[in-house]
Amino acid sequence: MVIKKIFSNSGIYVISVIFNKGLNFALLPVLTAYLSKKDYGTLSLLMAITTIASVYVGMFPSSFVINKYYSYGKEKIAEYIGNLFILVSITYLVILFVLLLFQNILLPANLDHKAFLLFLVSLYALFSMSFTFIDTILQIEKNAIKFSLLQTFQSVSSVSLALLLIIEFSAGWKGKFYAELAVLSLVFIYTIWYIIKHNYYKASFNISYLKELWFFLFPLTFNVVGLFLMGSIDRIFIGHFLGLKDVGIYAIAIAMAMVINIVYDSIMKAIRPFLYELFALQTQESKIRAMKLTYIYLLGCIVIFISYILLLPYVFHIMINEKFNAALTYIPYLALSFTFEGIRKIFSAYLTYYNHVKIIALSTVIAAILNIVLNYFFIQTYGIMGAVISSLICFGLLTIFNIVYVSNKIKIPFLLKQRIG
Repeated sequence: MVIKKIFSNSGIYVISVIFNKGLNFALLPVLTAYLSKKDYGTLSLLMAITTIASVYVGMFPSSFVINKYYSYGKEKIAEYIGNLFILVSITYLVILFVLLLFQNILLPANLDHKAFLLFLVSLYALFSMSFTFIDTILQIEKNAIKFSLLQTFQSVSSVSLALLLIIEFSAGWKGKFYAELAVLSLVFIYTIWYIIKHNYYKASFNISYLKELWFFLFPLTFNVVGLFLMGSIDRIFIGHFLGLKDVGIYAIAIAMAMVINIVYDSIMKAIRPFLYELFALQTQESKIRAMKLTYIYLLGCIVIFISYILLLPYVFHIMINEKFNAALTYIPYLALSFTFEGIRKIFSAYLTYYNHVKIIALSTVIAAILNIVLNYFFIQTYGIMGAVISSLICFGLLTIFNIVYVSNKIKIPFLLKQRIG
């Protein structure tokens, strides 16, 4: 029954996320036709800044909620969420201050209204955090239908508004950025309403809760930042050594390869609540079932990667303007990097639940530092392919480390003979 439910929810999550992300993916022909390579590079840079800002606005509070919900229960989690509201407010103000302080470093000199743009970036980060949070609540409820409806509203509204701004009003890269910001603001309002209405919020100020939240969430930010650097620092080096046109080509390659990561993320959305429920039972049978579920996921990753590679050439030439054809060379290798990351995700779930968050942070930071070093030298030597090779090496090593660490320290029953402890 559990496996059937997982497959059912996974199917809904995958179809929903692929459809909705696919709408943004469908924008690529418009973006590549209406935006110059420089414009696309500018949009990519702004979104990169937004991504890292969103890490520290609340420090991914949804990770604490889904990890602790099955141990603490809804009533106690509501008190933690009350304290999370305080934490989010404080971190938002800090991030806004930092963005404005370093505006001349973060954005190129020829970009106008830098302070205003970074204020919008801070709002985008806050709203994105809320979207992730409500997604997590719906995952906990195992409400795949409501999840898909919310995803569909966000993506259809964003794409429709973006097309209007880009095509009818010639808004360029701003059309996509402003469209997503406007729709996410509505999601932010809905998130607040939903949390309060469904009793996930209880006004609370508890120093011990805030300390627990801090010590759980802060180390995980290094994991997220490390992954972000591994996925984004290459664009900064490409822009510096090769130019914004090459950033545009590489950004298209990343966007195409990201499709496979979206699939892995969608499946994990369905699997993670069941995994944590099984972990919370703390029986030998539940641990064996958790490992069997892991095997199924790993097999799925292999099948998905092979299918993706077979379909890639046909989809690419349909979706992407010919001026970006050079990107096709890099996509299979980037897809393999994301497959390594997809495999790592499920082992990271073990580490998070068993409170090995510091090792997650440390390993990811080390991998990110290695990625920076490799990118610095490889991009100068091999061009864009240098960035691709760097990502492949670092994601591969990080995944291998996670598997080895989990098998040795948590003792997952790889051959269903050992015990989890």
